[in-house]
Order: sequence, then C-alpha cells, then structure tokens
Amino acid sequence: MTDQTTGPLVSIIIPTYNYGKYLARAIQSCLDQTHKHLEIIVIDDGSTDNTHEIARAFADKIIYVHQQNMGVSSARNHGLERARGDFISFLDADDYLTEDSVTTRLSILFEYPDIGTVFSQTYSENIDGSNRTFKSELHGDCVSDKFYEDLLMGRLPFQTCGFLMRRSLAQQFRFPVGLSNGEDVAYFTKVLFTAKAYYCARPTVVNCRHPDSLRHNVDLIKKQGIEPIPTILNDPYYQGALNYLRLDLTANRYLELSRRFYLSGCKNIAREYYLKGIRTKPSRIFKIDYLIKFIKAWF
Repeated sequence: MTDQTTGPLVSIIIPTYNYGKYLARAIQSCLDQTHKHLEIIVIDDGSTDNTHEIARAFADKIIYVHQQNMGVSSARNHGLERARGDFISFLDADDYLTEDSVTTRLSILFEYPDIGTVFSQTYSENIDGSNRTFKSELHGDCVSDKFYEDLLMGRLPFQTCGFLMRRSLAQQFRFPVGLSNGEDVAYFTKVLFTAKAYYCARPTVVNCRHPDSLRHNVDLIKKQGIEPIPTILNDPYYQGALNYLRLDLTANRYLELSRRFYLSGCKNIAREYYLKGIRTKPSRIFKIDYLIKFIKAWF
C-alpha cells in the first residue's frame, strides 16, 4: 500500500464522494510524485457511483476506506486518524498534484525546522485540462505567524490541497462536521494560528473548475449562511483572540454570499445579503465590484 523507499513518509488523504470520474487522475498524480515514500489514503464517503471500482484498480498502491456518507469533514477526519506519515497533506478527488508537489513543499519544511506547515499557490484549470490560469496574490515566498488573519480576511490564495503539515500539527485538530462549506477555513485557521507557516509562491497543485464542485452548491451555501463565522470565532480554542475580526468577517461573508447568489441568478437573495453586509460594516460600500453587482441585481 505504500512505496517503501527512503525519505520521510508523507500521507496524502483523498476524500471523495461520487467523484469516480475524477479520482484516477488524482491518485495517479500522487503515484507520479518525484518523492516516492507516500501513503495514499482514499476515504470514500459512501459513494454510489463507480468510485469503488476506480479505487480497486489501484488496490496495491493505496489504502482504500469506505464509510457511510457523513460529509467531507468526517472523511478528512477519518483520514487524519489513519495517517501514519511524518507529514500530512490533503488532496480533493477532483484536483491533482504537480509532479514535484511533495518534493517542493517537503524541502521547505526540512530547510525551516521551526515552520509547522507550508502552503503553496495553485493553478486553476477547466476539468478537461484547458484554460489553465495562475494569479499570484502574494508576490514571492514569505514566512509569517499571522497567516490565520490573512486566511480569514480572504487575502491568501487558499486551497486545502496546497498545505503540507508536520504530523504533530495536523493531527491536533479536526474538521468541524457541522460545516460542509467553510470547514476547511475553520481547520486551517487553527493550523495557522498555532504554528508559523511558509507561503510558497510556486504552484504545486492544480484546482479543477467544473459544475459538480461543492464550491458551487448554492443550496448548501444558502442553508449555512454566515454559520462558518461564529463556528470559527466562538471556538474556545482561541479564547477570544479573534474577536477583533468579527465585524469585518461577518460583513465580508454577507458580501460573498451576495456575490455567489448573484452569479447563480438568485438576485433577490443577493440584494438581501448585500444590504446586510453594508449595515454590518458601512465602509464596505466602497467595494466597487460588490456594489456593481448589487445595482445589476435590480434589473
């Protein structure tokens, strides 16, 4: 199940639910890594498609676990509990790694022993491999113990798959099972709050755009509303240390909800959330992109 070669063992956890048509590429991208000492853990969250058959084709190279459908947070937590690697990373089943992804991030963690995690920029492309884009939001590598604030404020090029963590850090926390939108932000806020991190401007992951993605599940987003914000800020782990961000984060969440509903065609809901954001933080009216969408939502 693992390639017993030299070097530290790296666990890559792949949660999947009815993503059989994408899974083989994700697994193969792990097998193609220049760093070969890997533990690939596929957590099938109760899929009803051909996920099991796809995983079976890699039976001698991966650890495959089937569980009752309980959501992506439960699947990732299950993977964390099983991981034996010195370092741990996640990979969504519809995304994939560049060939040097693990080597690039692992070398940084070896070079900087006081760093708990390294996370990288990502490429974005259509599911058929076309139109690959890359927009660097931070110019150049950097180190900080305040990245948690940048993550919460949306100033980081954040993707779950971009992180590689030391096992001692990764297994301290779990993804909140009550969330399925924003659960990754909740988990990685704790990671970045706890340990100094290194940002790698070189992309090591390819994020794929497609209609099936949970990121575009409007009904789910509507149901959760602003719940990710109190879930994070009210967590006793922080002992109130993040309360200074409450108004900003709440306003930003309302505006982001407004944007998503506008893009999905739900203009009435988009207008409601925009007004809630402006009432929460009036200065947000100067965010021109949101203002333009609010005006267009009336037509």
